[in-house]
Amino acid sequence: MKTQMDFESYKRLSFARRGRILTIALNRPERLNAVDGVMHDELSRVFFDAAREECSDIIVLTGAGRAFCSGGDFGWLQEMIDQPTEYHKAGTDARRIIMSILECDKPIIAKVNGAAIGLGATLSLFCDVIFAQEGASFADPHVSVGFVAGDGGAVIWPQLIGYPRAKEYLMTGDLIRREKRPAWG
Repeated sequence: MKTQMDFESYKRLSFARRGRILTIALNRPERLNAVDGVMHDELSRVFFDAAREECSDIIVLTGAGRAFCSGGDFGWLQEMIDQPTEYHKAGTDARRIIMSILECDKPIIAKVNGAAIGLGATLSLFCDVIFAQEGASFADPHVSVGFVAGDGGAVIWPQLIGYPRAKEYLMTGDLIRREKRPAWG
């Protein structure tokens, strides 16, 4: 019997299978798939789980509704400010999210169906291939709330578009529309 993922243990991610293609959707459409503590924890393990399961060969990552991911949920971000232990756990989980994408031996395709902001941009940019629908946009606006680019953005943006352009977008938080994006994946 082939190893299959336990989809029931996930509350903020939804799953669909078509043949050997596993689609993982960030599933908080009412909040434009903003990442809260539950989703962040689930993202820290889903790619490890998907890599181990034997029923799929390809993973598609997308967002439910009209956005890929609008970044961090501000309520959750405030919780981390108020509770430093939560902040440290989130930092550990953030590293696990990026490492699990990088270590996954199955191709991960980002199907960007709208805004990919902050962590959403980082998730899509670390995927092996990016398909962005018309009207999709990317940004890392951490600077607008007084932070430096987080979630791996400071690493991946320069690799994809070069240092000068990456500095411009990461230091301004400006939005890149699909139609004007540099040649990414």
